[in-house]
Amino acid sequence: MGVIVQFQLYLKRRGKWRQVLDVAASLGIPYVVEVGPLDTSRSPITTALELGDVSPEALVLPRDAVDKFEWYIMLADALDVKRLVVAPPPTVEGVAELYDVAVEYGVEVNWIYGEGPLARIRDVDAVAKAIRPTAARLVYDPVKAKGLKEIYTTIIALSGYIREIYLSNRRGERGPRLPPFDPVGIINYAEVLQMLHLIQWEGRATVRTAPQFAGELDLQLKIANEVINTAKSAGVSRKVQKRVAQIYDELMGW
Repeated sequence: MGVIVQFQLYLKRRGKWRQVLDVAASLGIPYVVEVGPLDTSRSPITTALELGDVSPEALVLPRDAVDKFEWYIMLADALDVKRLVVAPPPTVEGVAELYDVAVEYGVEVNWIYGEGPLARIRDVDAVAKAIRPTAARLVYDPVKAKGLKEIYTTIIALSGYIREIYLSNRRGERGPRLPPFDPVGIINYAEVLQMLHLIQWEGRATVRTAPQFAGELDLQLKIANEVINTAKSAGVSRKVQKRVAQIYDELMGW
């Protein structure tokens, strides 16, 4: 079987973001929208109408969204969106409270991994035990990792919780998000995708790059699909197999 992954695009609602939206439409690929700052004193229905005919798979909420969470849920309902991505509140109790609100409205919440009570691998297990496993669903951003080993370890350890992985690259600690397969990027996504295939991960892989690279999205998606298809037909490299085996051995010793 191998990895069952849905590729999609990440759109940040600012500047010429609708040009990237047009690219997504031309490619016929799903997308998520980072809504940015919104005036929550207004009706969420009015805001939804102003956003126009967007049909995202998910909304990525601003950091202060936890203070007006029900407003954003009503915005999602007006846009017919069933999944929200947000940074977790600072406490496990806060995570439980927002999770319960989302369940009541039939919305799935995916927390940004690496922050608050979901900052480390052990934290995620603790939240899952304290509330329930579905309350610890995550979005993982490899570009924030300190190296490829950390990416392997995090994904393997939390594969049951990670619902979405961002695909973007970087030259160093700063600068715009590069396309995942940019030749100057420091993350080897050919390895990462092979690893996802090997561990049978299922979820969404979201290409998240700076808007100036929108013209490369078609090529990036073709490369990603080629890597997955090659892994299915020819298997993954011995290097990746060895790395995965080592990480499993280390996790067993925790």
